[in-house]
Amino acid sequence: MVTDKKTQLPKKQVKSNSSTAVEGDGAEQVTASTRQPPASQKAAADSAKKPSPKTDASSAGKPMAKSSSLLLKVFMVLLLAALAGACWLAWTQWQQREGLNQTFQASLGDLNAELAQQQQLNLRSAQQQLQIINDLQDQLYSLRLMTNRQAQQIQTLGSANQGDWLLNEALYLVRLASQRLQVERSSEIPLAILQNVDAIFVQLNDPDLAAVRNALAVDIAALRMAKKVDREGIYLELQAISSTLETLTVLEPRVEQEAATDASKEVNSFEPKVAWITQTLARLSEKLANLVVVQKRQQPIEPLLTGAEQAIVRQNISLLLQQAQSALLSEQQSIYRSSLQQAAKLVHSYFPLNSESEVLLSRLQTLSDVMISQQLPDLSASYNAIQDAIQAGGADEEPAK
Repeated sequence: MVTDKKTQLPKKQVKSNSSTAVEGDGAEQVTASTRQPPASQKAAADSAKKPSPKTDASSAGKPMAKSSSLLLKVFMVLLLAALAGACWLAWTQWQQREGLNQTFQASLGDLNAELAQQQQLNLRSAQQQLQIINDLQDQLYSLRLMTNRQAQQIQTLGSANQGDWLLNEALYLVRLASQRLQVERSSEIPLAILQNVDAIFVQLNDPDLAAVRNALAVDIAALRMAKKVDREGIYLELQAISSTLETLTVLEPRVEQEAATDASKEVNSFEPKVAWITQTLARLSEKLANLVVVQKRQQPIEPLLTGAEQAIVRQNISLLLQQAQSALLSEQQSIYRSSLQQAAKLVHSYFPLNSESEVLLSRLQTLSDVMISQQLPDLSASYNAIQDAIQAGGADEEPAK
C-alpha cells in the first residue's frame, strides 16, 4: 500500500501538468477562434508558453528525492518485518523441534522398556523351554533304560526253560508265605504254601537243588512245631464274659434274712407250755452268754454300693476286658495278663461268691495264664536258597512228567 501511494504522487503532478496544458490549448483555441494573430506573434507566444529546461529539471528533481527517501524507509520497514518474521518462524520451529525431540525421547524410553521386558519374557520362556527339554531328555533316558531292561527280561525269558519258570514260581510262593506269616501270625496257611513249594521241587527232580530242599524242609518243620494260639476263641470268650456282667448281683445287706430266720424260730417255739418254758430258758441263757462278743476283722468295712456305683464297677470290668482283647490281637502278653487280673479282682471284691461269679473268676484266671505271644520261624533260609539257585543257572533238566 505504501508503494502505491508513492507511485501515485508523480501521476498527480503529471495530471496537473496535462490539465494546465489542456487548459492552455483550450485558451489558445478560444483566442484562435476569436481572432487569428499574425504568424510572428503566434511563434512568440508559443515560445513564451514553453518552459525552460532548467526549471523543468529543478521541478522534477524534488519529487524524485522525496520518492527515493520514502522507498528507502519502506524497504527498511519491510526488511525489519522480514527479519522479525524470520526470527519468529525460527523460534516456533525450534519449539516444535524441542517438543518433537522430547516426544521422541519418551517414545524411545518406552520402546527400550518394552524391549527389556520382551527380552526378559524371551529369557524366561527360553529357560522354561530348556527345562522342558531337559525333562523330556530325562524321560527319554528313563524310557530307554526301561526298554533295555525289558529287552533283557524278554531275552532272559526267551532263553529260560520250564525249570527256570518253576524256580521263579517257588521263589514267589516262599515270599508270599513269609508275608502271610508276619501279617496273620498264623502258621497254617504258610505251612500249606511251603508244602506246595516242596511239591514243585519234587516235580523238578534235580539233584543240584538238594540244598534248597533241605532249607525248605527245615522251615516246614519249624512251622509244624510252632505253637498255635486260638486268638479268635479267646477274643469271643472275653466278649461273652463282658456280656454276662449285667446278670451278676452285687453284695446286699443280710439284716432282713436274719430277722426272717428269727421270726420263724419264734413261731415254731410256741408248742406245749413246758417245752416253751424250757426253750425260753435255753434261749435266754444263750443270749446272756452272748452279750459280750469280740470279733477281729482283717479287712476294713466298706459301705454298700449305690446303683450308679454298681454301673461304674461293671463299666470298669468291661473296659478291662476290652483292653485284654486289644492286647490279645497285638500279642502284648503283660498288658493282657494285667487286664484280666484286675478284672478278676473287681469281680471278687464287689460280687458275691455264688456259682456264676466263681465260674467267671476261674475262667478269668485260666485265660490270664494263656501265652498269647508266638515265636514264629523265619523263612528267609528257603528264600535265599532258591534265589541262589536261580542266580547259579536254575534247573538244568526238564521237570519229570
